[in-house]
Amino acid sequence: MNASQPVTFLVIALTLLMVACTRQDGLTIQSETAQTDHAPSESLSQISYTQIYASSDGETHFRDVTVPLTRFAPAPPAQPFAQSGLQSATTIRHAAFEAHWGVYDRDHNIFHNASERRFVSVRRGISWVRTSDGETRQFHPGDVFEAIDVAPSKGHITWVGDEPSIVLFSNHTE
Repeated sequence: MNASQPVTFLVIALTLLMVACTRQDGLTIQSETAQTDHAPSESLSQISYTQIYASSDGETHFRDVTVPLTRFAPAPPAQPFAQSGLQSATTIRHAAFEAHWGVYDRDHNIFHNASERRFVSVRRGISWVRTSDGETRQFHPGDVFEAIDVAPSKGHITWVGDEPSIVLFSNHTE
């Protein structure tokens, strides 16, 4: 296996995950109708995901990021599919959080930073994230968000609901 294969696999896996998920608060897929000589068909043109970022004053916020998709066949004879451009990914890590993890932090307003810039894919359970500006969003299985609020930002608070939560961290260096 050469050095680019794990990154290529991760990009394909994340793309497939993004195509499979359409939750409004974590990931949105937008379509446009393509006209052909035959019957109209749908073509995916872009995706959107939530990002946690820090403004110049260190305050953290949510924003929606939109990424264009292009149809491409990376592994013929497999059919082409819509995908984004490559993004750097250095490591992945599975993480399991017990039920009610982070509730103490939520109740006592204790913020933390992302230890590394990363995409977070929620696989099981429900997680909430509050940014330092006070906005809170809920993420469900299938949702994807990006946390880039590393130190010295004011950070965010994360907590888990009544069931354990399992997430996949995809760390990146950009």
